[in-house]
Formats: sequence, structure tokens, C-alpha cells
Amino acid sequence: MDLEEAIRALGVVDTHYHVGPELLPRRYDVASLATAARSIHATLVLKNHTYPTSALASLARARHGVRFLGGVVLNRFVGGLNPDAVTGAVSGNRTDVTAPPTSEPPIVVWMPTVHAASHLRVLGHSFDPRWSGCCTGHAPHPPHERRGEPHPLETAVEAFDDAGRPRPELIAVLEVIARTRSRLATGHLSSQEILRLVPLALSIGVPAILITHPHYPSVHLSDGDLRTLTRHPEVFIEHCFAIHTIEEVPLSTLAASIRATGPEQVILSTDFGQVHSDAFPEGTLRYAREIERELAGSISRAELLRMFAHNGARALGIPLVSPW
Repeated sequence: MDLEEAIRALGVVDTHYHVGPELLPRRYDVASLATAARSIHATLVLKNHTYPTSALASLARARHGVRFLGGVVLNRFVGGLNPDAVTGAVSGNRTDVTAPPTSEPPIVVWMPTVHAASHLRVLGHSFDPRWSGCCTGHAPHPPHERRGEPHPLETAVEAFDDAGRPRPELIAVLEVIARTRSRLATGHLSSQEILRLVPLALSIGVPAILITHPHYPSVHLSDGDLRTLTRHPEVFIEHCFAIHTIEEVPLSTLAASIRATGPEQVILSTDFGQVHSDAFPEGTLRYAREIERELAGSISRAELLRMFAHNGARALGIPLVSPW
């Protein structure tokens, strides 16, 4: 069986896929993405920077027969580090709206992305114009001009105070994640924030943590940092194809990182859904081909396939082939 056939037969688990509508154009709504995902029996975690996706995922499971999981990103649109936003997102995670909650899949709770202090400091604005396809290739970012005070939705959501102490609202959010058995993703926090966040979240009882695209400019975790973080078996590294296709980080950098940490706690996701990114599942298949070439001689085909499916399922605490 060649690589593409193996990926199609596997049941890919992509822990990071954008769905619209949103403040910027997206390639898919939940129904059109369901049609695309059904072709290879994929499991996708739906992400949206502005509102929870748990109800969309529940609808897709109930009406379209696909394995979609939802979540919430703790940007200012939902009140920032707001434990009630997590509770609300969990409440929408119900495939059968007439029944009490049973064994639903977990939701993913992302730390701030477009409103993370590190994101705003590094990019200078919230939504990157390249996500809409206006500035791809080697064109520089257009200048971000502000007049007077920034809009309230352009101010940062701070997870830690100036002394590096966790803010009370961060503790409250982590407690809800732990209580509901949700999964934590690190969003666009900085490396130093993530290095503080992970042991704190584990001490509170968060069951699993996804390190969101560690080579994103506002994150910038080193391979040494990733080795430290993955000493905890509950921590998984999510290497996203969009960090190569949009941020222009060489695939050789991602491959070197996988070799440095080993593949056992690595998830390969696309972070796609942009109007100009590859459609699903073509983007996943392309990622598999290109990263396999970069990793040639370093890992086996079986290890590669686990990074596209089994490791994501482990991080989410779900079976690879799900009954939903």
C-alpha cells in the first residue's frame, strides 16, 4: 500500500482545522467540511478564533455522521480567560440535544490566539492578513496602523502577571478544563508562558495538553523546550503544515524537531481551512508526502502514520475508530 492509500485508509485525526463563518473568509462551513472529511473517515477538531465550535461539531456528528470535535479559543470574543466560556462550550457538546450528556468526545480549549499578548506584540495586530490570502509568498506584512487607543478587542488577554504568576482567571479556567475532562491547547502564548503553563495545568489535573504549532513566531519554542515539555506523557506536540505554507518555516525545521523529540508524542495536523490553503484531504496527503521525504531514514512508515492518527487520538482520549 502506498502512502496516500495508507493515509486514506487510516482515519486521520487532525487536531486543528479552521471552520467558518468567521471575521475573515474561510474555505468551509461545517456542512461542506463534513462532506470533505467523510471521504476518508477523518476526525477533525474544529477551530474558530471568535466563537465556540462545540455545537457545530455536535450537529455534524448528529446530522452528517462525521467525527468532528469542537472547542473554544479564549480570545476577547468570549471574555478572554473566562471559565464560564469553557462551561458554555462544554454545554454545546451534545450530539443528542434531547438526552442528558453521556460519553461525548472532549472539547479542546485553546489559550488566547489572536489576543495573546505575545501574538499582538510579535505581529502588531490580531488577524494576520495572510490568513485571508492577501499577502502570501514572500510579500512583507502590510503595516498595521492604529489611530489613538487600540480597540478593546485588540488589547491583550494576559495569562500571567508581570512577575510571572498565574492570574486567578487562568487558574479558574484550568480547573474547569480539568473538571470537564476537556483538553488544553496552548494557542499563541509565548514559550516562557507555555513553560509555566504546562506544569501548572498538569498539577491542577488537566488530562492532556497540545502544544500548538511550536514554531509559530509568537510561540518560538526550542527543541530543548519541547524535550522538557514532553517528559510529561500527557503533553503532545502539534506540528502544523500551515506553519510551513503560510509562515514559511522550512519543513526541514519541523523534521529536525521531530527527530529531536522522537515521534511518540507528536501530532501532525494541517491548521488549514484558509481560503487559499489546500482543500481537505488534499492538504493532509500533501503534508504526508512532503514530511515523509524530510524524515527519510529517520522514522518508519508506521511511526509517520501514528503521527497523523494514533497520537492525536491518544491526546484526545478517543478511539481511533469512533462510534459517534
